[in-house]
Amino acid sequence: MNDQEYAEFMSYLFERHIRPRLPKLRRRMFRHMEDEFHHHLDRAERSARLLRFIETYCDNDSEIYETFTIGRLSRSLSDTRRSLEFNNRVLDEGGFFDAYESHEHEILSCLSAAHVPSEDKDVLREIGSVDPDNELRALVYAARDRVRERSHRELSVRDELKNCVSRLEKAEKSFEALSKSKELESNQNVPKKSRRWFKGVGQIAQGSALSIADVALATGVLHLPVSSETQSWGAIASVATGIGTILNGVGDLRAE
Repeated sequence: MNDQEYAEFMSYLFERHIRPRLPKLRRRMFRHMEDEFHHHLDRAERSARLLRFIETYCDNDSEIYETFTIGRLSRSLSDTRRSLEFNNRVLDEGGFFDAYESHEHEILSCLSAAHVPSEDKDVLREIGSVDPDNELRALVYAARDRVRERSHRELSVRDELKNCVSRLEKAEKSFEALSKSKELESNQNVPKKSRRWFKGVGQIAQGSALSIADVALATGVLHLPVSSETQSWGAIASVATGIGTILNGVGDLRAE
C-alpha cells in the first residue's frame, strides 16, 4: 500500500471498529473519564521514568537494589500493572483490540513514525527521552518487527496483555512480601529481579503510556488542538506502537 491507500485503510478500520464504540466508552466513564485517563497516564509515565533511570544508570543488578528500596520498586510495579490494566480495558471497550487483531499484519507492515501523532513525542519527553524523534522511529520499527514473531504465537494480543497483568501482579506481591521481611537486608539469597527484567517492565509502562494518551485523544479527553487524522486513524497507529512496545517488554520478562 502507498501512503494514501494506507491512510484510507486505517480510516476504514477506525470507522468500522472504533467510532461506533466511542460514545459507549464515554458514557461508561462519564464524569470521571478525564480524571481516570490522566491518573493512569501519570502512573505509567512515573513508572517509566524510574525504570528508564535503572536502564540508563544502573550498570548491574546489584546497583538497582543499592539505589532503590524494595518498597519503591514494588510501587513502580503497581503503577505499571494498574496502568496496563486500564489500558487493556479502554482498548477493549473502545474497539481498538478488534481493529488491531483483525488486521495486525496490514497495520504493522506499512506503519511508519510519520503515521504516529506528534503528541506521542511529548509522552516520550515526559518519561525522560532525550531524542524523542529517534526513539519513536525505533519503537515503530520494533513494533513492526513483531509481525514475524507473532506469526508463530497462539495467544491473541488481548490475552497476552491480560496475562502480562497477572505476571506483574505476581511480581508485585513478591516484592511486597520482600519489603516486609525482617531478613531482607541480611539475606543474600533473597531472589531479586534482573536489570533486563526491569527494562521489560519499563517497556510495558512506556507502551501503556503511549496507548492511553492516544485513546484519550480519540475520545476527546485530552483537550488539544489536533488534526482529525490524529483523533481517528492516527490513534490506531499509536496504539499499534504501544502494543508492540508492551509485547517487547513481555519478551524481556520471559527471557529472565
